[in-house]
Amino acid sequence: MGIYAVEKADYAELRRDKCESVTKLKELTRQFRQQGFKVWSNGKDK
Repeated sequence: MGIYAVEKADYAELRRDKCESVTKLKELTRQFRQQGFKVWSNGKDK
């Protein structure tokens, strides 16, 4: 499970951030969203 892409305005970045727990995934997602990014991740029930 982890984040595989972030997007902001006309900028998109492919990433390979692996997380060992859902809690870590949520923390990382929250950090990117606070910076204004849209976050794509997998491994977490939505």
